[in-house]
Amino acid sequence: MELYTEKEAFFNCAFLAALANGTSVIHEVNATPEIESFADYLRNLGAQVNINNNQWEITGTNFKYEKPLNLDWVGNDFPHQKRNRKIIECLLNGEPFNCEEKIPVKDSLIRELSTFGAEVEWKLDGPDESDELAKRFARMQKIKTEKKWVCNIPPVHTLLARDRYIPGDATQAAFLTLAASLTPHTEATIKAVNLDPTRAGIFAAFKKLGADIEVVSRRERGNDVWGDLNVKTAKNLIARKLNPDLLSICLDEIPLLAALACFTESEGIAEKEKETILKLPPWAIDFYRPLLEAIYKNLKIAGVECGIYEEGLIIRGKTDIVGEGFDCQNFPVLGLALSVLNRKAKSKEPVKGIECVEKVYPPLPNR
Repeated sequence: MELYTEKEAFFNCAFLAALANGTSVIHEVNATPEIESFADYLRNLGAQVNINNNQWEITGTNFKYEKPLNLDWVGNDFPHQKRNRKIIECLLNGEPFNCEEKIPVKDSLIRELSTFGAEVEWKLDGPDESDELAKRFARMQKIKTEKKWVCNIPPVHTLLARDRYIPGDATQAAFLTLAASLTPHTEATIKAVNLDPTRAGIFAAFKKLGADIEVVSRRERGNDVWGDLNVKTAKNLIARKLNPDLLSICLDEIPLLAALACFTESEGIAEKEKETILKLPPWAIDFYRPLLEAIYKNLKIAGVECGIYEEGLIIRGKTDIVGEGFDCQNFPVLGLALSVLNRKAKSKEPVKGIECVEKVYPPLPNR
């Protein structure tokens, strides 16, 4: 199964290529409409962009760009987007950048900077977990020993052109994984999936619920990690509590995770063991509430017991679902999840608003 190129990682790579000295080549680009339109943005910046047979050749400006730059493509809603925007602003102004994060969420811009030759310090800082004596001493002294990720980037004066490859979109791969997991007697291979730990958390979450997923071909080049996934029909999905640390690296795929949770079973007899609990990071609650409410309404249509609480979503799975009239409410990833639930419910009606999905993920020939 073929995937579209990961959009955010591609944007970061192509933008740095447009600032670099020389011609960078990005190979095997399966471009969505958003990616295709990004070529015009790069040309307006002053870069030369040639596209031939899914290969992008970008001749950079060596920081001689047209001012001012529009950074709307970066976004400004999530912590990693705010961090990336600040990194780019420091990059363009020749200023150093420094930050600390508890969880390294979507760090592709930081890794791309390192790939293009910038001096980047991106490391985990904190106590040695294997040092039991130090941990006991810290507890006795009531010293907090939280780990954190530290990023330090000195002023960048030049970037070097590179040959690059950006793996397939993790969200699209998660949709195909969900469909394969819930389809009887199915085995599928999904090619060249982005396995960057800060982007591919959804597969760890799926496996925690009991999905049968195996990385059958893992490849690394420089700062990039990707591979092929072998997915089989899930035979034993188990209700679990998923914590904020895990969900913070798969927030884009929450609707797909909720859809899989609809079919989980209890591992014990206690009431709490019958429920899958999706506990979101505190900073994400307000932003994701409209999406959570849309998920809740659709799961109720399917006859699934669920509820929204102050920290996320609770779902009590069942063997089979029924229902008509699913509505994705213009959330594309929810549309992907509901297309799977719609099929499981044997609904004769299409998902309402499903058109929004094809605007983001139009059909690929081998999809």
